[in-house]
Amino acid sequence: MSLSRPFLCLAAFLALGTSAFATPNAMHEAHNAMSNSVLNINMGPQNGSKQNGTATVKDVSGGVWVKVSVMNEPKGASEPAHIHQGTCAKLNPAPWRSLNNVVNGTSTTTVKGITVAQLKKAHYAINVHKSAAQLTVYVSCGDL
Repeated sequence: MSLSRPFLCLAAFLALGTSAFATPNAMHEAHNAMSNSVLNINMGPQNGSKQNGTATVKDVSGGVWVKVSVMNEPKGASEPAHIHQGTCAKLNPAPWRSLNNVVNGTSTTTVKGITVAQLKKAHYAINVHKSAAQLTVYVSCGDL
């Protein structure tokens, strides 16, 4: 039995037996605290959009790979997405790094020159905007 198997059993037990660990946020926070190369993020809806989902940020050669997946995106929408400094509750409105637009519920981008370890040293959030014409209207956000 490998060392990781007992840990996984304990994590599963805690997830089932403790209400705090039953939420995706708590599970993602526990994973993110232990991982040096992958972050799992919950994307929460904003401004009545109902656009919730997830994001994954993982180290790749020369940068990070970011995948944003949201549900309930309006048909035909192309929603700008960015990494912003700050948190969803207190976001710097100026984008820190641009991501590809969310189209059909998904955005995949490789951002050069940063690592997961660097992102973990400060507060950042992934933010999805309603449209290029309505950048001040946020529809989904997740803290890194």
